[in-house]
Amino acid sequence: MIALATDELQQTTADLATAKEKLMSSLRPRHPQAHLPCLMEFKRGVGGDDAAIFAADLFKMYQKFANVKGWKWDILSYNAHEGAGDGIVDAVVSVSSPQGDEVYGTLRTEAGVHRVQRVPITESQGRIHTSAAAVMIFPQIEKEGDIEATDDILDMADVKVEVMRARGAGGQHVNRTESAVRMTHIPTGITVSMQDSRSQHAVNFAFVRR
Repeated sequence: MIALATDELQQTTADLATAKEKLMSSLRPRHPQAHLPCLMEFKRGVGGDDAAIFAADLFKMYQKFANVKGWKWDILSYNAHEGAGDGIVDAVVSVSSPQGDEVYGTLRTEAGVHRVQRVPITESQGRIHTSAAAVMIFPQIEKEGDIEATDDILDMADVKVEVMRARGAGGQHVNRTESAVRMTHIPTGITVSMQDSRSQHAVNFAFVRR
């Protein structure tokens, strides 16, 4: 009886593991763009110099993770922080897999605001600081032949671009320089307004559906 019970227990344990795997797959369905490579953007948040250092720490952490996985890590832009410590203001990286791993499917849930509470290297009195950094992850469309890519490729012929003078604080420069841009996607009516008072290149995005 003990032997029979032991055999039945082993089979039941195996069936339980299989049932658990199927349940988790049903609760977390595969993302339709999981097979694509991705773009990762790192940006410092609140926290002064330590926020920039934390953003750099996240950058290095994910870079090491990619190296362990055998993924390709291509740095598209990297803006170093000019303050104390080895920090970054922002950085954009392309991550892909030569062996065909699901890069976006693996990393997409890492997106969001990350927070750390620690005594930073810039602190001389041992006080604990709270710093934040943002990680944004987007699927990277490589070719138009992708089935999922057909809904994600934007035809710029359908976009109306308007350049205008920014409004708000900033003195005469704001009123005289065309430093605000508005883009409208004609088929959907989605409008993107971008303005940073002095530059068309450093912009803040605000999406408004009409």
